[in-house]
Amino acid sequence: MKRHNIIIERWPGNTGSDGRRGAAGFRWTVTYEKDGRFQVQGFSDTHAEASNAAHACLTEKGVEVDWLPKKGSSVNVLRPRSKRSDSVK
Repeated sequence: MKRHNIIIERWPGNTGSDGRRGAAGFRWTVTYEKDGRFQVQGFSDTHAEASNAAHACLTEKGVEVDWLPKKGSSVNVLRPRSKRSDSVK
């Protein structure tokens, strides 16, 4: 069963000691369960870098990232609905 979460969000940049805002980018947050619940955060310039860093963090901590339910399992993988082509404007 999955025991981790990855959140990647746009981040306007942190405010420095002089009050000026730093460069914008993406903040990533990873939470995982392994002998307790843990959270790690980081910052990257691009979404792709943030995703890679979050996955690398989980791998480094020994958390299995690429999981799928076992065949015959009662777990359903949810997928987003596709947009209807005849939507009303």
